[in-house]
Amino acid sequence: MSKLKNGFLHAFLLLYVFVTLYPLFWGFQNSFKRHVDIVASPFSLIKNFTLDNYANAWTSANIGRYFVNSLYISVVASVVTIVLASMTAYALTRMYFPKMNKIVTGVFLLAIMIPAGSLLIPLYRFILNVTNDLHIPLYDTHLALILPYIAFGLSLSIIIIMAFIKSLPRELEEAGVMDGLTIYGLFWKIVLPLMTPAIVTVFIINFLGHWNEYVLANVMLSKEALRTLPVAMAAMNNGMAMNYGALLAATMFSIVPVVVIYAILQEKIIEGLAAGSVKG
Repeated sequence: MSKLKNGFLHAFLLLYVFVTLYPLFWGFQNSFKRHVDIVASPFSLIKNFTLDNYANAWTSANIGRYFVNSLYISVVASVVTIVLASMTAYALTRMYFPKMNKIVTGVFLLAIMIPAGSLLIPLYRFILNVTNDLHIPLYDTHLALILPYIAFGLSLSIIIIMAFIKSLPRELEEAGVMDGLTIYGLFWKIVLPLMTPAIVTVFIINFLGHWNEYVLANVMLSKEALRTLPVAMAAMNNGMAMNYGALLAATMFSIVPVVVIYAILQEKIIEGLAAGSVKG
C-alpha cells in the first residue's frame, strides 16, 4: 500500500514538474525561431535556428535599457530593505523593551496582512502631492518605486530575520561584550555575519517581488526611458503586429537574473527559510 501511495505521489510530482517547466521550455525554444516559424508551428522543434530575436529585443526594443532599470531598482530597494530590516529585527529581538517590542512587532505583523494593491491610489496621490506641493521630485523617477518597494518589503523581512536571530546563541554576544564591543559592534561584527542565510532569503524574496512588479511601475513611471522590464514587455503586445520572437527573447532575458541567483544561493535560501524553526 505504501509503495502504491509513493508511486501516486511521484507521478503527481512528475506531472507538476512537467506542467511547470514545459512553458519555460516552449518559450525558450521558440525564442530561437523566426517569427514566421512561430506563427506557423509554435509547438514544433527548431528548424531554422536564429539569434536575431535576442539582438532585436536588446537593441531595437531597448530591452537592454529596461533590463538595467529593473536591475538597478530591484537591487537598491532590496539592499536598503535588508539593512533596515536587519537593524530593526536585532533591536526587537535583543533589546529588552517588552511592551514596546510586542506593539512594534504586532504592527509589522498587521502590515503583512494589508494588500499592497489597496494602497495604490493613496500612494499615487501622496507621490503626486509631494512632487507638486513640496517640490520634491519623486513622481516619474526611480525613487517613486524604490521607496514604496522598501516600505512594502520591510514587514516580512523583519519577521524572517527576527526568527533567525532568535536561533542564534546569546553566548556569542556575551563574549563580544566581554571583549569590549558596543551594541553596534555586536551587530556589525558578530550578529550580521551570522545572519547570511536569512539575509540571502530576504534578498531573494524582495528582489523577485521588485523584479516582477508591474502595476506600481506602470503607474509611477510615464517616461519611456525609465520603464522597467515588465512594463516594457507588456508594451510589446501590439496585437496582430506583435513580434513573438522578440517578446519571447525578452522573456528569457527577464528570467536570467532569477535563475542565476537561485543557482548560486540555493543552499543559503533553504538554510535561511528553515533556520527559524530550529529554535524559537
